[in-house]
Parts: sequence; structure tokens; C-alpha cells
Amino acid sequence: MCHHAFHDFIRNKIYKGSSPISRLKPMIIKVGKFIGFMQNSSNYSYIDNKVINIKSELLCREAEDDFYYFNKINDAYKKLTQAVKLTPTHIKSLILLADISFIKGKIKKSLSLYAIAKSISPDNKKIIAAIANCNYVLGNYSQALFYIEKVIEKLNFENYELYSQLLEIKINILFEQKKYKEAYSTFINLKNYLNKISFSTDYNINYELLSKKINLQKKVQKSNLKII
Repeated sequence: MCHHAFHDFIRNKIYKGSSPISRLKPMIIKVGKFIGFMQNSSNYSYIDNKVINIKSELLCREAEDDFYYFNKINDAYKKLTQAVKLTPTHIKSLILLADISFIKGKIKKSLSLYAIAKSISPDNKKIIAAIANCNYVLGNYSQALFYIEKVIEKLNFENYELYSQLLEIKINILFEQKKYKEAYSTFINLKNYLNKISFSTDYNINYELLSKKINLQKKVQKSNLKII
């Protein structure tokens, strides 16, 4: 599985159904005026016991439009950078900025931003999965496997897409580490899991992975490993 495809999946799941800014901005302004914070210079509102800067929220929504609707990645990047500067705990800005940083090839920066987001939302499965993916791309395989296992134990049946893609990453790592026996076992687990959800049309089995299975069997035979 391409790591960019994985991040597309994560990003779409987090921001699926984002509203265009033209509809959202009037609502945010009305809320700000209603709570009486728009009259002072700080422009803060309290949401879920966290301080959110109204301007940061607007910048984030504008960045979402730039990124999702107009493909203006650089404009979105600049606005999100400004939003995070204004409100370092604005998690939506942090995550989308991390996503875009990843796409731009700034993997280490992406990882650091996800880490900050995780400190704010420690149980967010998609953030932890993204951290695992970043570590995988950077070659930090032990860290990637650590976070993969951490996410998998939290997933339920509704998260089958994320579960399947994380197992694919795990298999790729085990291949890189030449742990073919464990890779084969993980592949069988993935295959059995996909068979259980075969009624779903939302997920297509990665045929590249099936090819890897064949190559794996050849390597296992050459290594004289006994697969139980």
C-alpha cells in the first residue's frame, strides 16, 4: 500500500463532509458575537473546555477549502501555519498541517505535528495510525510497529479499512526486516479478516499484497522455514 494513499484515507476520514467556508463563516461570526468575545482583541471562545481562537478556526476552514476544493496546497499550508501559531492547540489545524507536510515530503515535520496532536487527543486512533505511517516511511520500523499494535488493539469491526491498511504496513515492515515467517502469519490474519467482511464493497483487496504472498512462500521454502 502506498503511504500517500494511506494518508489520503486518514485525511478523508477525519475531514469527510467539510462545509464550504461561504456557509460556515457567517455561523462562526454569529457564535462569536453571541458569546461576546468578538468585541475584544483576543477573540477567544470556549468549546469543550478548550480555548479556541475564532480566527484560527476561520483560517482552518479556509485552508480546508483551499486543499479539498481548489487544490491550493501552498495557500492551505500557509493558513494552517498561521492558525497553529495563533492557537497551538487547534487540533484540526495541526492534523491537516501534518497531512499537507507529509504530502510535501516534510515527513519529520509531519511526525512532530501529529505528536503534538496526539498530546491533545491521546486516544485518537487515526492520529496514532498516521504516526505509525510516518515512522514507517522514515524507516523507524520498531516505532512504527509499536504504534500499529497500539492502534489495532483499539479498533473495532467498524474500523475495518484502517485495520486492513495497518496490517499491510506491518507486513511491509516485516518484509524489510526479513521476518518472513511473521509476515506470512500476519498476511493470513489479514486474509481471514478480509474474508469476514467480504460482503462490503468499500474495500478492495490489494493484489500487490497477494503477489507478495507468492514471493514470500518462495522465500520461506528457500529458507527451509516451517510455517505452522
